[in-house]
Amino acid sequence: MSFGVGPAAHAAPTVVAPPPSVELVDLGGGRVRATFSMQPERAESAVFLAGDFNGWKPDATRMERMGDGFCRASVELAHGRHTYKFVVDGRWIADPRNPEREPDGHDGFNSLLVIGGEPAFDASLARKGDGAIEFAACRHDPSRAMWLQREPDGATLVRYRALAGDVESVALVLDGTPPQPMGHVTRVGSFDWWQIRIPRGHEDTPYGFVVTDGATNWTDPSAFRVPGAGAAAPLRTPEWARDAVWYQIMLDRFANGDRGNDPPNTRPWTSRWRATSPWETENGQTFWEWAVFNRHYGGDLEGLRARIPYLKSLGVNAIYLNPVFEAPSHHKYDATNFVHIDDNFGSLGDAEMSAANEDLLDASTWGLNSSDRLFLEVLRELKANGFRVIVDGVFNHVGERHVAFADVRARGKESPFAGWFDIESFEPFAYRGWAGFGQLPAFRKSADGLESDTLVRHIMDVTRRWMDPNGDGDPSDGVDGWRLDVPNEVPMGFWRAWRATVKSVNPDAYIVGEIWKRADDWLDGTTFDAVMNYPFAQAVVQWVSGEIKPAELDARLAELRLAYSEQATAVLQNLLGSHDTDRLVSMIANPGRGYDRANSERPGSRYDGARPSAETYRRARLAALVQMTYVGAPMIWYGDEAGMFGSDDPFCRKPMVWRDVGAFEDPDERFDEEHFDAYRAMVALRGGFPALRRGSMRTLVADDARNLWVFERALGGQRVVVALNASAETQEFTLPDAEWRGYDWRTVLDTDGAREVDRLGVVGPLGGRVLLGTKRP
Repeated sequence: MSFGVGPAAHAAPTVVAPPPSVELVDLGGGRVRATFSMQPERAESAVFLAGDFNGWKPDATRMERMGDGFCRASVELAHGRHTYKFVVDGRWIADPRNPEREPDGHDGFNSLLVIGGEPAFDASLARKGDGAIEFAACRHDPSRAMWLQREPDGATLVRYRALAGDVESVALVLDGTPPQPMGHVTRVGSFDWWQIRIPRGHEDTPYGFVVTDGATNWTDPSAFRVPGAGAAAPLRTPEWARDAVWYQIMLDRFANGDRGNDPPNTRPWTSRWRATSPWETENGQTFWEWAVFNRHYGGDLEGLRARIPYLKSLGVNAIYLNPVFEAPSHHKYDATNFVHIDDNFGSLGDAEMSAANEDLLDASTWGLNSSDRLFLEVLRELKANGFRVIVDGVFNHVGERHVAFADVRARGKESPFAGWFDIESFEPFAYRGWAGFGQLPAFRKSADGLESDTLVRHIMDVTRRWMDPNGDGDPSDGVDGWRLDVPNEVPMGFWRAWRATVKSVNPDAYIVGEIWKRADDWLDGTTFDAVMNYPFAQAVVQWVSGEIKPAELDARLAELRLAYSEQATAVLQNLLGSHDTDRLVSMIANPGRGYDRANSERPGSRYDGARPSAETYRRARLAALVQMTYVGAPMIWYGDEAGMFGSDDPFCRKPMVWRDVGAFEDPDERFDEEHFDAYRAMVALRGGFPALRRGSMRTLVADDARNLWVFERALGGQRVVVALNASAETQEFTLPDAEWRGYDWRTVLDTDGAREVDRLGVVGPLGGRVLLGTKRP
């Protein structure tokens, strides 16, 4: 068979140049030598380069001072996306000469460098059927999940990309078979995407592509081969996680069920948040320095147990607990050990008793104290009520009171734990803390994991302990998985080994990482099952806040669906806010700041932390409706369903506004019944229709003029059409008759429920309408 080759349709694309602070030299083979430069304010400053290419180690790559006053360092990098910062005298700063940045998750930015990045193509010149093909835009890259995914059943999903509107069809040519037409799946930005599944049994078979436009049939000259039997196993995620509706709980702020275990100076639950208690201003402290950050409210495990009926009434079925292990703070990210549950959550005094009788390096000496047993008892009760439970794993750093760190501080180099931590000097004693925080000593890293073998063994023992507490080989008495804090701070080799440990204990366990950006590299089947889907949150919040239009929202979410395998996409934690961000309603009330940016209420801030307007709450419910109908597992930060508001940490961590604890001193802090009822209806909607949890996703309308987004979720004979209106006026959409034909349609949720509307395409202002189509016999 012979193919003609048509003329290229458009001018040659240009590649975006690197910033002036980075010089690139092509080394061939998809690699470059990158030289970074930075001019510090002080000539005597020590400057280092840290990034994802050196494990973010702040002292791994020293930048040498040159005669022109600039400090420089060269590293060899592969083509792709890289993030980095400069470390100047211990202070982390983004590259001031690089405008390309992305949030670092800690109220700052990482600088972004794209090497061998996408050329800039102009799709406006493309015309189908003219026989002209932009060859440079045609691409298949089997090294990335966006282009090739191995599926658990042995099939291989293959995708191909071309300039948007430029070609009429793409076919797969599998060695020894006729060309097989590929299906057009989506358009993202300047590109159209096609895909096809190659069934099992074609391992190691060569394949290629034929692109057709008008009279032109062009064979892509690149040659590919289906992954063979020796390829890495595909990602397989827990089935139960597809049905999860997550609820995130910070125990100290959720419910106080036992006042006998309260920490000293526990604040009254309903006290005015912005006021200080007498003890908080002792020793010269003020509200912001540091009283509001050091508060305790006494939430505990008995409080969680008492609120199980509430969680069931809301309809959630999976719980993510912020850290529960022994630690002095309210948030518990400063662990004193991972072996025991915090005694303020269980029984006071447990921590000292346990530490006196155990060897941290010998798991056989670890017993269960009363706080541990209470945790397992509440865990058992949650599971009996249909909940899955995961806990926070903080394996990058600990608190200064951690048993091992205290031993290092006391004994120096003689401590058996001396190799665990990133110690800069034993005399005088100095160490590196996570993100520059002096109270959070970080573990020492190697190029591919954690430096200390005994530390790795300890973490593996801790992992097994809480996944199978009685060690009988049956994990049903343990946690169902882990959420991992700042995992990008630990080189990936550790997580590969850790995943193997987790899955050996419970193959059905769920692992989710706190990654704030797109996470292709983390979802290849070797580390995590899912990530906290912050890019989803950013796009949805921007849309309901009026910052972007539906077409951009749709394109950004489509790109995420392309980037990850279906196994990962179906179980991503689709959050809108968390303990690290401002509350959802407050985000919407303060638009134009970027997600988790400029959201503190410190003196001088223009952030509006007051209770938002009724319209803002409607916009928040619209965002929640996206959560409950979109692909992936929705996650609610405790209290969002009750209308809680507040700026970033610590205002996003106020005590839960229970109905039955009496009136709060601040009357704006109250349980919002209308908001709760709406959430409960939306959660029930998701639980009631399998298509919303496991079905395919197809965009039907993305109308910028009317601010209307309509998509379909489909599974078997069930179709669910979700119509969402972010405008302040009633809108109506139309679909071709063929979309409605052959199905019986009814409204299953309408945010304007009292409205009598016969027309299926009518959607009320700042709301949504969900239609169920059942296939006729």
